[in-house]
Amino acid sequence: MQDISRRCFTLSIPSFLLGCAGRGTFSPGTAESAPQFAALNRYMVRTIGELQIPGASLCVAHEGRIVFSQGFGWADRDARVPLTRRTLMRIASISKPITGMVVLKLFEDELPGALERKVFGPGGLLPDARYAAVRDRRVLDITLRNLLQHSSGWDSNVYEPQYDLVTIAKAMGIPAPASGADVIEFMLRERMLDFAPGTRYSYSNFGYNILGRIIERRTGMDYETATRQLVLAPAGITAARIGMDKLAERFEGEAVYYDDPRWPQDVPSQTGIGSGKLAYAAFHLRSMDAHGGWVMTSTDLVRFVDAIDGRSGVARLLKPSTVALMQSPDPRITAPAAGLSWALAPGSWNHSGSLIAGTHSFLNRRSDGVTWAVIYNSFPIDPDIGMADAQPLTERTFKGLEAELLKAIAGT
Repeated sequence: MQDISRRCFTLSIPSFLLGCAGRGTFSPGTAESAPQFAALNRYMVRTIGELQIPGASLCVAHEGRIVFSQGFGWADRDARVPLTRRTLMRIASISKPITGMVVLKLFEDELPGALERKVFGPGGLLPDARYAAVRDRRVLDITLRNLLQHSSGWDSNVYEPQYDLVTIAKAMGIPAPASGADVIEFMLRERMLDFAPGTRYSYSNFGYNILGRIIERRTGMDYETATRQLVLAPAGITAARIGMDKLAERFEGEAVYYDDPRWPQDVPSQTGIGSGKLAYAAFHLRSMDAHGGWVMTSTDLVRFVDAIDGRSGVARLLKPSTVALMQSPDPRITAPAAGLSWALAPGSWNHSGSLIAGTHSFLNRRSDGVTWAVIYNSFPIDPDIGMADAQPLTERTFKGLEAELLKAIAGT
């Protein structure tokens, strides 16, 4: 059975995304019954039924106006609570571009030069005394760009610290779970880099943990408050928050998350106390805040991405020059999809997110005026195949879905 230590993923970009502006506001309750969306409704109902996913949330915008926003199936299957467009759901790694946009906004007046600023050491963005002890001196070469573009030098295929919080806490002699800052201190003090910063791409949850701490130091606020004030509230998003771990702690209006029954049904808790199902024991979302901790709706995701350049009608979050920079991959990194917090494809910026239990999500902002987001409350992949099983899954949940919604948009 596959090792479950690396539990938060961004899927490789589906091949259909590699080839693929207006203003408006949300008009609630109009899209669900529109005749042109009947086939899209049927597709979603059929998909979650055949894949045995309890529920899903889908939002579609065209030229900045939300034209479809609806929930499907169950937010809570046992209690027979329907999933609606207002249901909050974990978004996993789509948290990363949210963090990235906060960083770009904070450093906007210093770009592009700020991307080359060093993170650690005297004069760095995180000169805190707790980060002064470094085992690998190459850590002092890490830049803001490296963190945003996943080229900082840590390879999560070698070691994933964000889901090893009990071990880290024990090594540091502190109560579990280790916080985001604790994880950074441990990694700098105890671990060598896996490659020289800036020399290659390696997707890193840990790198975005560091970005969260940079946001806190730069603003003097905790990460969640800073993100709400700087990016989410200006985009018209008010209900989003960093999630909680346990089923009993979930927020009012939040979905229940369902493990694939083929995966282990009892795993040690990240708190170091007890055990439980993957969805409610394998994660500590407060330590995952900046890379995978947000809970929100699919409508919130669409509002967020369409606010970046003002396509939704709100004041744009970033200047045109910053948006252009955001879409510029580092020519030194041989990863064609590596933008500043986004996966880049011809005609789109996008990001996916999955937790090995309970969350499977995608956000795609297309240059043809279509923006869409989908969140499912289960991630049905075979543990004996692992992430290799995710590609055929995305053919249905992402590629097939986009084809259906584009047909619907063409009929409006």
